[in-house]
Amino acid sequence: MNNRIFYIPREKKYTNKKKSIVRIRVIISIIFFVCFVIASIVTMRLSALQIQQISITGLSAVREEDVQKEIMSALSGSYLAGLIPYRFLLVAPAQIIGDTLKQKFPLIAEVTVVKEFPNKLVLAVKERVMFGILCNDAVSEDAVPDEHRDIGCSYLDTAGIAYDKAPQTQGFLIMKISTNASEVVIGSRAIDSLMMGRIKDINSKLPSVINSPIVGYQLLRNVPREVRAMSKSGFSLMINRDDDLDHALYVLKTVLEKEIGSRRNNLDYVDLRFGNKVFYKFK
Repeated sequence: MNNRIFYIPREKKYTNKKKSIVRIRVIISIIFFVCFVIASIVTMRLSALQIQQISITGLSAVREEDVQKEIMSALSGSYLAGLIPYRFLLVAPAQIIGDTLKQKFPLIAEVTVVKEFPNKLVLAVKERVMFGILCNDAVSEDAVPDEHRDIGCSYLDTAGIAYDKAPQTQGFLIMKISTNASEVVIGSRAIDSLMMGRIKDINSKLPSVINSPIVGYQLLRNVPREVRAMSKSGFSLMINRDDDLDHALYVLKTVLEKEIGSRRNNLDYVDLRFGNKVFYKFK
């Protein structure tokens, strides 16, 4: 019987040992990763780190109970098929909360969400400031037929957003903006930002020129760059959105003082849309 001795080359021994070490390291890494994930999920589900307090400031017209309810509804979701709840403070979806509140409550303009460790949300809410009431009841040649018209009113904020339904109004207590749009959609931009900016400028500068408050405006779809301002004195003024307002008001003041004078009470309208040329009509 022959005895044979098999020798494993040193290089091969070293390679096998190296592979074993790599396998062990991979297994340890996987175990460590799995433990880390499990520990993280357990931590994120601890009741002490779930949102338990919600503080809200800035509410006036919107009820806090309703806002709290919507916030809790927004926090009822989760990530990763329910493993990570939205109520875990660090992952609470501030953007979703803000968007939800603005969608549910058009009166809310802005929402800032701050997370305070370990389980508190602090919300600063900014409500819309009413500018007037917008009604789609303006009369013009291309007005929408009555059977296809909504003829509704909404409260309008200083940014031109229609944020809530409003009743028809009479008198001069609330600014009224009339339009011949077929429908006023709550929660949408009813007046573009450029036009709204021009209306606010007119509202602040015109009264001192004509010695009378402005009680309303009229906007028509077929002349989107023009606005008609209605004075409490009984006459209206037609102004272009893109013109130099200060120059137009200077021309108006000159015409009122030098041409119209004491006949101002009989004015029907003044047209300021043609630069230095002013057209006016008496009743």
